[in-house]
Amino acid sequence: MSKSNSLKGIIFVLFSFLILGCTSSYESVTQVDDTKAFVLLTGNFEDASLQINTNSPITLSDNIETFTLDGNKVAKFEVTAGTNTIKVYKNGKLVVNRKLYVTNGNSIEVNVK
Repeated sequence: MSKSNSLKGIIFVLFSFLILGCTSSYESVTQVDDTKAFVLLTGNFEDASLQINTNSPITLSDNIETFTLDGNKVAKFEVTAGTNTIKVYKNGKLVVNRKLYVTNGNSIEVNVK
């Protein structure tokens, strides 16, 4: 009798492990690309030009890719992580001159008036 109860106990434990193994769940992990830094231009930047550090100025016209964020038109530009100088010119006049420190995975908003 004791041997039968031991066998039943072992079978019960093995069956329990089998059931527990079948009920495990799968979890998906999505990793965000945090190796890039960005400057987001908002405001009235049409027909302006953007200069990042000492690079050649970029003309901000209708062919610049934009998106809408919180009801505002935004243009996104990749910059190197670290200190960046952002200059925006409108009609030949300097309207934005900011020195920004941007880390990987972050975006800094610059409003053009």
